[in-house]
Amino acid sequence: MGLAENWILKIYDEQKFYVNSIYHRNQNLRNMKFKALLTLFLVTAVSLVTIQKSTAQEIDLGTILEAGTADANTYMEAYSRPAILSFANGMANGWYNTAKPHKLLGLDVTFSLNIANIPDEEKLFNFNDLNWENLQLQGDPNLPTLVGGETTSSSLVIPAGVDLGNGFSYDASQTFPALNGLNLEDSPVTGVPVPTLNFGVGLIKNTDLKIRWIPEQNFDDFSVRLFGVGVMHDIKQWIPGMKLVPIDISGFIAYTSFNSEFDINISDATFSGQGVAEFNASATTVQVVASKKLAVLTPYVGLGFNAVSADLAMNGTYTLQNSTTDQLVLTDPVALEFTDGGGPRFTVGARLKLLVLTIHADYTAQKYSSFTMGLGLSIR
Repeated sequence: MGLAENWILKIYDEQKFYVNSIYHRNQNLRNMKFKALLTLFLVTAVSLVTIQKSTAQEIDLGTILEAGTADANTYMEAYSRPAILSFANGMANGWYNTAKPHKLLGLDVTFSLNIANIPDEEKLFNFNDLNWENLQLQGDPNLPTLVGGETTSSSLVIPAGVDLGNGFSYDASQTFPALNGLNLEDSPVTGVPVPTLNFGVGLIKNTDLKIRWIPEQNFDDFSVRLFGVGVMHDIKQWIPGMKLVPIDISGFIAYTSFNSEFDINISDATFSGQGVAEFNASATTVQVVASKKLAVLTPYVGLGFNAVSADLAMNGTYTLQNSTTDQLVLTDPVALEFTDGGGPRFTVGARLKLLVLTIHADYTAQKYSSFTMGLGLSIR
């Protein structure tokens, strides 16, 4: 087991990646555990390195849906947004460690670990800043996001008699704790580790083709897959006089797509149904990259932008039932989209090359500032 793998597993073991249930008023009836779609991307990030060692986390989503689909979507979007956008931004990193393309048929294999840091102000969200149809709050309105730690002073309330749709309501007010987040106070960086494995080959006209690919992996009740492609091209060759400039300058563009699914089969006293939970994320990066080889050390910089997006959905048909046997049918109740996590980016880093072995590290300044470190093998 490699150093990077041990480091990732240590982070996840220490933090336990345990998201508490938001509903404790009747644990005997509440045995439904929706495999954490919200933390699937966390689990999968580890699974790309140690696929057999990772396990899906759990979160009780049934109670959130008891507030109605509109409020459930509002809450889950605010709760999950920072971690999801951290993951999507992490996917955009780890593509290069030099601006110089390979010679024809030159090869490299590079493993990188990327972490897009979540700003402190996004570890909490204010309940009062959002629009709610049914949910009310008792206690502190500053609630944790998925990486915001624990809360013991806030409760969510669904008032009695509120029509959640088709005349369905509760005879008595329902009160339950707000969702806790992961406690990452001891971690040097608050973000989602995203491991990547790239394969590169040199083509004609000083061009590199780079591929990252994880074929679909199917497990007991979920599947994951990843694909990415990038192209680096020397732009100095097309500008008169630039060949005399003693640095390498290339244009770079890359796209990464991640997809995952969970099978859902729920059956308890008040919430039941079947369906599929889906998480998809993509990242596109366009940059100009410059580097200068100094013996075994190659400093490099990159300037450009990211466009990242993600969507989170709980598809299928589910049924809520109250104490008087009234029922409310929910169809495809959760559908979230995240599109505002990208923007300009500036990267600075360095690569150390010892024969064919490469070691690199870089920092990217952007909305979700990122750290990357990795190693690889490079020929020609």
